[in-house]
Amino acid sequence: MIMVFNSVVETNPAVGLWTSLGFRILGAVPASFDHPEHGPVAPRVMYREL
Repeated sequence: MIMVFNSVVETNPAVGLWTSLGFRILGAVPASFDHPEHGPVAPRVMYREL
């Protein structure tokens, strides 16, 4: 069983927090989010095994 935390944008500092809490990156959708400062970036789909 897994828990999914969906769509954390790669430029979000919270990616480090979720990783430190045991979440792993399952995949990304390249350039699918238009960040106001960084332009097109990839959201990360993150998960953690329970």
